[in-house]
Amino acid sequence: MPDLDPERDDPTRRPARWRDQLVELHVLADHGDREAAAVAAAWIAEDELARQAWDTVERRCDAIRTGERTRSDPF
Repeated sequence: MPDLDPERDDPTRRPARWRDQLVELHVLADHGDREAAAVAAAWIAEDELARQAWDTVERRCDAIRTGERTRSDPF
């Protein structure tokens, strides 16, 4: 699991470092990096907030690929 920012839930920190790490792992995993996928899978299995953010990133990526417009998500 990456070195997470303990203040990740602080809404005054935009963007939080942990989100950047999660998005980076998502991009790497999406492009076939098995190590990144394994790290991400372990992380989101243990952390509900990370799971929600991961799902948001997935939806945004899918929307971009299909040309959909999406509403603003919290992540």
